[in-house]
Amino acid sequence: MPRLVMELILVRGGAAEATLGTLRGQAPLSLGSAGFAALERLAASWIGPPPRLLYCSDLRRALQGAQIFAARFALEPLPDARLRELDLGQWNGVNFATASLRQPAAWQQWNADWVGSAPPGGECWLDLARRARGWLSGLAAHADDERRVLVISHENPLRALLAEVLEMPPATTRRLRIEPAHASALRLAGGTFEVSYLNSPQFLLL
Repeated sequence: MPRLVMELILVRGGAAEATLGTLRGQAPLSLGSAGFAALERLAASWIGPPPRLLYCSDLRRALQGAQIFAARFALEPLPDARLRELDLGQWNGVNFATASLRQPAAWQQWNADWVGSAPPGGECWLDLARRARGWLSGLAAHADDERRVLVISHENPLRALLAEVLEMPPATTRRLRIEPAHASALRLAGGTFEVSYLNSPQFLLL
């Protein structure tokens, strides 16, 4: 049996303060009160040894969520821009309906090909997947020093990380359900990542 090298626990942040239908993307939104409470409940379910490192997206809502775990484990969060949500450019923080009415052609193109097309001034899925892959590769290269790692990020970067491990085609990644304040976990053993659990409302024993 391959020697366990690293456990990587992925948490999607809690719900942000935003009206229904808002394209969150990289908008500077704050963590909402319901999202804060949901992350506190998730943190209280932790089992096993504490993480050695706490990484997070550098977006405000992720940093605020990371502070919940930082206080619990006495760790300093390590923000990384590669863990940011998909950059929607001019549509960050804009309502779905507003974006589709202002730029109907761009909206139709993006919805028809969200993998390879980017919103105006934003990035496509392949761009996001590339930066997420770079972050994961760097982490795996130092796995011997980072036995248990906790990550607070967003829906799409976490999908990208899981899709990389599962070797999923980009167009199928939306099948991965990643809900707010839910956890997934990977294990790196013998140089290969495997999925331990996916989209759980509480932490599970690895």
